[in-house]
Amino acid sequence: MHIEKLRYFVDLYECRNFTETAKKNYISQASMSQYITSLEKEFETRFFDRTVTPIQPTAAGKVFYNNAKLLLKQFDETKEQIRHSSETQIPCLHLAYTSLSDLKLVMPFVSFLREEKYPITIELEKVACKDIESFVQKGLVDIGLSFSDEFTSEKLSQVLVKSGHYQALVAKGHPLFESSLIKVEDLYRHPLLMLSEDSMGESFLTMKERSLKDGYFPNIARTVDDFEEGFFYILSEQLIGFGTEDYHLSKLNGLIRNVPIEGSQHAYDIVLAFDKTTENKAVEEFIQAFLDYQS
Repeated sequence: MHIEKLRYFVDLYECRNFTETAKKNYISQASMSQYITSLEKEFETRFFDRTVTPIQPTAAGKVFYNNAKLLLKQFDETKEQIRHSSETQIPCLHLAYTSLSDLKLVMPFVSFLREEKYPITIELEKVACKDIESFVQKGLVDIGLSFSDEFTSEKLSQVLVKSGHYQALVAKGHPLFESSLIKVEDLYRHPLLMLSEDSMGESFLTMKERSLKDGYFPNIARTVDDFEEGFFYILSEQLIGFGTEDYHLSKLNGLIRNVPIEGSQHAYDIVLAFDKTTENKAVEEFIQAFLDYQS
């Protein structure tokens, strides 16, 4: 059981409203509902009566609330004790990322840290785009690596890792497959595939806004939750997807190509984001080392 489910449960118990609790935790209402439902499935009972407004805890929910509060208190105290257990302990930094392609961008820097013998250990956690800001803000991780669009809070600082432009992912058999360059007006004549809003978070809305800036309303024929799953529908349904210019498609044996888009607003920034008020010295050392590495 993920400890964060307990925090969501306690917040929902005290708020009695899915929408408000989701906003408080910087996640979607759908995600909040999924977390609570999975918790109920785990214990094979209902913790809330959803047929009334506001929702009300069941008898099992009241019992679980008291124990969840105690468990969270013990967990937080344990974390604090461990954090202060040894001043000589090698600083540990928890890094959340949303895709392997983003993670690959910082791997040369990690090699640099090792060669320069920086005393930092790094633990990774893969999270969905829609959740990464929440993980950083709530201190579940120290640094988030993802699209800049996902980090909207003024409490977070961002350090640019890479900027670039999206390209069209076009399958063999599509009228634009042989194109060396796709004009923006040609792109929007065809049905598109995108990652879902639940998967992308704010980046989904940003992509739609940039399409409007291009002067077109996007014909989104299908959305998927997994980027590589989208390749199947790009090929089978002859949809056009979007990918970064350096995404390698070699494993697809030429069935799908990356094609540049002329005059499009579809650009991106990959950033490292962290809480401005963090007390973890490893974060400061990591960011300063990254800036030195970039220069």
